[in-house]
Amino acid sequence: MSAMKALVTAPGNTAVVADVPIPEPSANEIRIKVQTVALNPIDPLYVAHPQGDPGRVIGSDIAGIIDKVGENVKEWSVGDRVAGFLQGATSVNPRPGGFAEFAVLEADLAIRIPSAATFEEAATLPLCALTAAQALFIRLGLHAPFPHNSAEAELGDSPAILIYSAATSVGLLAVELARVARTASGKPYRIFATASEKHHQRLLDSGVDAVFDYRSPSWPEEVLKASGGISAALDCISEDDSTLKISHTFVESGGTIAVLRKSAWYPDGHKANVSAVYSAVWSGLGHDIYYNGGEIPASSSWRAFTVEFFKFLSAGSPVDPSLFPIEPVPPRLMPGGLEAVVPDAFPLLGSGKVIDRNHEGSEPWLQPISAEKLVYFL
Repeated sequence: MSAMKALVTAPGNTAVVADVPIPEPSANEIRIKVQTVALNPIDPLYVAHPQGDPGRVIGSDIAGIIDKVGENVKEWSVGDRVAGFLQGATSVNPRPGGFAEFAVLEADLAIRIPSAATFEEAATLPLCALTAAQALFIRLGLHAPFPHNSAEAELGDSPAILIYSAATSVGLLAVELARVARTASGKPYRIFATASEKHHQRLLDSGVDAVFDYRSPSWPEEVLKASGGISAALDCISEDDSTLKISHTFVESGGTIAVLRKSAWYPDGHKANVSAVYSAVWSGLGHDIYYNGGEIPASSSWRAFTVEFFKFLSAGSPVDPSLFPIEPVPPRLMPGGLEAVVPDAFPLLGSGKVIDRNHEGSEPWLQPISAEKLVYFL
């Protein structure tokens, strides 16, 4: 067999299933027989605003079984279960994504799936967990539960951390990582969150100290009163005036908000001494990225962070090594395989703001996404 089925970009700002060559791993790579793929909002976004020529394999998060290893690879064997993520046609660089029957990963950028974890759980982790880890441990400077070279921030004696929109995939994983960091480091982090009321108990059970309904117009004042002032925050939506409101929960001396979109930061009206920091998760792969005329240069230090973080995930929980050290995002299993991704998953995710998503489907798997991740078996 020399060809495989893959979801590729096509004229008309869409994607179609097509036959493409099966990739061969280089000396330092592994090839995966993909079992599951998980959707992220960036997947339809980069199909709606394509980079490069049509025919590029899309998709980021994958999990599967190694079926071939490069000649220099010693740490992996055929048959090992792994997860990882790829750029998914997010740059004009000709680097393919993972929504295909086979995909290639750099060997040190793969996550070993613990024995009791499923493929569908594993696929929910790589991109969003790394996004959350970069935000908490590089951009905000929290103490990480694994070694890395970024500086730790001085956040005070009992710092309050805010995770805004904590029921999103990034938010759920950020809560998990903040909780694990607090336990592993002994740092007295106090974790505050916002989410819809239906998710409050779940977040409290996950280790959040207090959670607030973002629909309440007084939530910033409530957070400020309960926390005594936030020292660092992660905005998991980064839309409209979310960062402006978050800034007014901070201590008087200010602090930093990690945002997921550059466009979220408007300095006017923000609390004094509060600033925003942005970076793209793709920096963790160690390759130059070119998008919309801009460049995100390769970063060896951010790639090294990814290697250490994926080792942390691969090691399993210190309580039960057969499970991941953080709880994966609950997967919503979607029917139909690759052929159903564009007609079913893309409208649910949209290609812009969360408020613009299409929720018109009547089938159970086409209901609005809420504290879960869309996953397909191939």
